[in-house]
Amino acid sequence: MWYRIGFTERAATQRDALPEDRRKLLKLAEAPFTSVSKAVSGEDIRVVSAAQGLTVEYMVHRAFLILVSVAILDRSLIEGE
Repeated sequence: MWYRIGFTERAATQRDALPEDRRKLLKLAEAPFTSVSKAVSGEDIRVVSAAQGLTVEYMVHRAFLILVSVAILDRSLIEGE
């Protein structure tokens, strides 16, 4: 099942700060319930480490997947730094 992805304003800003190759790692639409993701608030809010230094918090509701935040833990992943 594919999910329609939406971004909160905060998550979209964080996503846009990433280089293109890192943005591609945010594609969770096909399988948001991976074995490496963890439920943090009931079953709807999940956290996954998309790559080293890049953590994503997202919510799944019916056919929608909403990225709530993109935590950039390694500042070197951002262009120009």
